[in-house]
Amino acid sequence: MDEIKRRAWFIIKLLLWYFFYQLVCTFGFGLLDDVASLVTGSDIYFGENATLAASLFLSALLMIWHLVTFGYVRFSPRFFSEVSFGVLVRTAVLIFGSMYVFNVTLDWLPLPDLMEDTFMDMGNEPLGVLSMALVAPLVEEMMFRGAIQGYLMRRCSNPWTAIVVSALVFGVIHMNPVQVVYATLLGLVLGWIYYRTRSLLPVIAGHVLNNSVAVASMKMWGSEDIEAITVDDKAVMLPVLLLIVALLVPVVLKLNRELPSVPRPWRGKDEE
Repeated sequence: MDEIKRRAWFIIKLLLWYFFYQLVCTFGFGLLDDVASLVTGSDIYFGENATLAASLFLSALLMIWHLVTFGYVRFSPRFFSEVSFGVLVRTAVLIFGSMYVFNVTLDWLPLPDLMEDTFMDMGNEPLGVLSMALVAPLVEEMMFRGAIQGYLMRRCSNPWTAIVVSALVFGVIHMNPVQVVYATLLGLVLGWIYYRTRSLLPVIAGHVLNNSVAVASMKMWGSEDIEAITVDDKAVMLPVLLLIVALLVPVVLKLNRELPSVPRPWRGKDEE
């Protein structure tokens, strides 16, 4: 029981810091906007979207600093050579293919997307684009895979306990109903990749690739046009999704076969 409490407190402590940085940055930029508006006589000086984008960007950078400074995540000098190019390509295919399947499938379910308009508005801000496409994937993989899953992986006899718990926390933290389910499913894929490769490089690269494509799609077509492309004809899309899943199976098998066996107790590449 004491060990379970220690693991729970580790996760809760990180989440508290995560929300603390967001709260401080949101309040700080909001106050700055109020002061600027008062000085200039304008109702809103920076604008709600610009203030939100700046606060999310800075809070993410602060959380990254926190994770690295206090030793939750470490990067070895050979970080970019920890996995081969072939492994990076296959993990990117697995992540991107899984994300597409999850996205289309969830569009068929009656799950509300409470953040859709916010994401569209954020896409109009340079810092919003940078946050969604690059900074958010970076901090999320460092925190949920590197820190939380890595911590649990070293202490759980069954690696899937660590993968599932970190995926659930990753999902719940989004709070938006459709994102909770999507992020949990995605977390299982990212968690398995991190477990097998023992490196943050492939999960960060795959996550950045997906988010960048998603942001570019929003900018070019908008959410309604994207939904029309992917969801209108289920009779056509269902075989396509089944085909993608069938093509991803050999990718998983090849990765599992070519990657070296996982050491026990588990440790990351940076610890070798």
